[in-house]
Amino acid sequence: MSNDPKPGEAEDISIVMAVYNHEATVAEALESALMQEMPYSSRIYCLDDASTDNSAAILADYSARYPDKIRVFTSPVNQGYGKKSILYHRPPVNGRYWCLLAGDDYWTSQHKLARQVAFLDKNPGDFVGCSCNTLLKDEVTGQQSVISPDHDTWNLLDLLLARHSLYVHTSSLVWRNIYHDRGSFLPPEFKKDYALGDFLLMHMMLSKGGKIKNLPSVMSCYRVTGRGIWSSKSAQEQATYRSRNRKVIYKSLPLKYKVLLFLQKIRRRSGFVKRIIPGPMVE
Repeated sequence: MSNDPKPGEAEDISIVMAVYNHEATVAEALESALMQEMPYSSRIYCLDDASTDNSAAILADYSARYPDKIRVFTSPVNQGYGKKSILYHRPPVNGRYWCLLAGDDYWTSQHKLARQVAFLDKNPGDFVGCSCNTLLKDEVTGQQSVISPDHDTWNLLDLLLARHSLYVHTSSLVWRNIYHDRGSFLPPEFKKDYALGDFLLMHMMLSKGGKIKNLPSVMSCYRVTGRGIWSSKSAQEQATYRSRNRKVIYKSLPLKYKVLLFLQKIRRRSGFVKRIIPGPMVE
């Protein structure tokens, strides 16, 4: 188990867990966070979005057993989805690093956080996030697959050009707390009503110019239950969402990246221009 943070002291890693009617899975999610072996302190912020099942009782039991490790916030009424719950409760995420672990996902390796934080500590300049491969467990069809990006290092321009080939699941990521001085761990743009989804969050976390490193080991698990915000959508609804999200991503881009995107068309046609206009890391 990781070191417990001392009362009144900020933890090294803040774990934010959105919970809604996850009585069948939330204990496994919590145990996977508690089992982490590392020389870093961590604290788990559980956001119970007015669950109507036994989730609240499970969270209360865990917080009673780990009072310095687990804090529970309960919505008086359902906020609708994880981001709204985070904005409502504003958990005091003060760690040097933060990550999201939904109440129906879990980590599969007790060394996950240790490996990711060690990498980020050794690379403080360019890297803002560290991910890993993720087991996708489809409990509707019974099928399993692995989510892994096409490359092990990328920045925002790579993500804009390669799109979903560089997708990593939310449960796999550890982020540097680069917006802490702005009063929240979330990027300011992500707090706006139009900003939804983990893919958009990744774009916004990279918008300051940092990079992501992926560790090519399966250390997290994403459950598809058919009841989640995403998995409960129809194929048509998912396609509509992706189309909308592409527009939102462009709208939220800093001007620098809008210009770079435009210049990529010119850059591809000329070897000389390639030497003076920045391009993607993974071309």
